[in-house]
Amino acid sequence: MQHDKIRRKRLKFYSVSRFITQLTAVMMVVLAAAAPAWAAAQRETVSTVKLTVYCDPKPEVGKETGTVTVTQTDGRFSISEPAFYYDPDDIVWLRGEIPVIRLEVSLNDTLTYRFTSATKVTVSGFQSEVKTKKVLGGGDSLRVDITLPKVTGPLGDIEDYYWEGNTAHWSDAGDGDRYEVRLYRGNTLVKTVNTNRNEFDFYPYMTRAGEYSFRVRGLSSLDGQKSPWTDRSEDNSISASSVYTGSGPGGSPSPSEPAGWQQDNRGWTYRQADGSLVRGRWIYVDNNWFHMADNAYMDTGWIYTDNNWFYLNPVSDGTRGAMKVGWQYVDNNWFYLNPISDGARGAMRAGWQYLNGNWYYLNPISDGTRGAMKTGYQKVGGVWYYLDPGSGVLWVNRTVPNGSVADSSGVLH
Repeated sequence: MQHDKIRRKRLKFYSVSRFITQLTAVMMVVLAAAAPAWAAAQRETVSTVKLTVYCDPKPEVGKETGTVTVTQTDGRFSISEPAFYYDPDDIVWLRGEIPVIRLEVSLNDTLTYRFTSATKVTVSGFQSEVKTKKVLGGGDSLRVDITLPKVTGPLGDIEDYYWEGNTAHWSDAGDGDRYEVRLYRGNTLVKTVNTNRNEFDFYPYMTRAGEYSFRVRGLSSLDGQKSPWTDRSEDNSISASSVYTGSGPGGSPSPSEPAGWQQDNRGWTYRQADGSLVRGRWIYVDNNWFHMADNAYMDTGWIYTDNNWFYLNPVSDGTRGAMKVGWQYVDNNWFYLNPISDGARGAMRAGWQYLNGNWYYLNPISDGTRGAMKTGYQKVGGVWYYLDPGSGVLWVNRTVPNGSVADSSGVLH
């Protein structure tokens, strides 16, 4: 019996010892797991990162993208991924493009310092600004995106300008998208007009005999640039017998032919106050823009003019032919047509578009569906993105269906 008591005490002692040993092992594992987090919390946060940008050459319309360098002088970290232009639209800069520079900064001593969301990034040089920053590797690195001012540059000179009858004609002003034209009789300014075409019929303003001339300059709605004025054109002589005798713009129609819309078995035409039909240009009627073809008949559906695609209502609902703007669902695709009166109202947009607080990607390729809203996984500029399959909105700061994570710029990792 005494022997059984001793045996039971020994078994109890061994059980307690084993429990203590196991508990100690568990505590060591917990402490080991907690140590990195504790150590990370003890690292000093880098409060400020100061960067300096240098571009060679400075981004300007028509110039090659060149190279960009970003430097810093703080010995606690280094630029681990050299700066580069992120997804430029072309090998040369385009007017209105906003250059984005991307680089990564990494700590030299990751045991002592760390980056956090509170780390402030400042940048100087070439009017640069910080767009976004993202902490990587648990605070060991920082990815920074920097923007430069919108690309601009002088518009080209208008080389040719001449009369054809009473219509002024002129050549392009580089990549300008509008023109300002002034008509003179002798040295008297008669009329100033703005147009997105390379011609303008001034005859309705030639109501007095004299020597008429014009001059023109190009405009850009993207950056406000203006080309130099041309010299005066050659004179266009209007005799007393050939002056415009109609009522002029805004006047009463000619009694022989009523002005306005007229329909025949081919379609709709629009007759002006002088009795002539509008051909090959836009007209603004009843608060809507319409486009009349060269044969004088009203266009409908998709048309390509003024270096852009436009969509004109094809439905006979009382506004047939009217230019559409905003989101439009056409042929099983969504398109976005510029709703802003900036010289390109109604023009179909393509590529990345920031609309109402969200990014969308509209097919930039002329493959028959240019401008169509993209959805799902899309590879753009060598980088994958995920666009909502229903709305087309770019996903940011969230996990996409395949398990990848979209960062603040939408790039999948």
